[in-house]
Amino acid sequence: MEDPPPPKPRLVLKARDVEPVDTVARTGDGTAISVKLMHKVNQLAEQRPPGSLMGDPAPPPPGGGLEGDPSVFRQKEITPMDPPSGPDDEEAISVAGMLHRNHAAAIDSGPELIAMPARRRSRRNRDFLVLIVGALLSVGTLGVVFRDDRQMVALALFGIVFLTVILTWVMYGIMDRY
Repeated sequence: MEDPPPPKPRLVLKARDVEPVDTVARTGDGTAISVKLMHKVNQLAEQRPPGSLMGDPAPPPPGGGLEGDPSVFRQKEITPMDPPSGPDDEEAISVAGMLHRNHAAAIDSGPELIAMPARRRSRRNRDFLVLIVGALLSVGTLGVVFRDDRQMVALALFGIVFLTVILTWVMYGIMDRY
């Protein structure tokens, strides 16, 4: 008699205690999202003084910032080095002039055009015609010599088709121009 197989351990997922993060909004308690609630939030936002929360930014206090603020958050004092240029100033920065100089520099540093020799005619077509005519004439003469045997004539016709396909594939499919 055979012993019954030992019990197999079964994997079971443990139950997890889930605490709700958000409370469910009930109708009429004022927390459900509604058009009426959105209008009320917008009205409250309009009544806020400027500079609080998401309103207009408050003007900076006099003195460049708060006493305890690090220097990163203080307003920077900017002293202009050069006086602003007038419309007729020759030393003023001109965008059109910069564009013109950049275009001229690009043309000067661009690659030189080198005249390539004319591409010579490929001899591939001529060689293909010579090979195909020679192969077809030799197989055709074998078909004519053995014209009494139908199997040889059929073999000659098959040879003509086979050689044409193979030579075309080799000359134009495999080989590059030469």
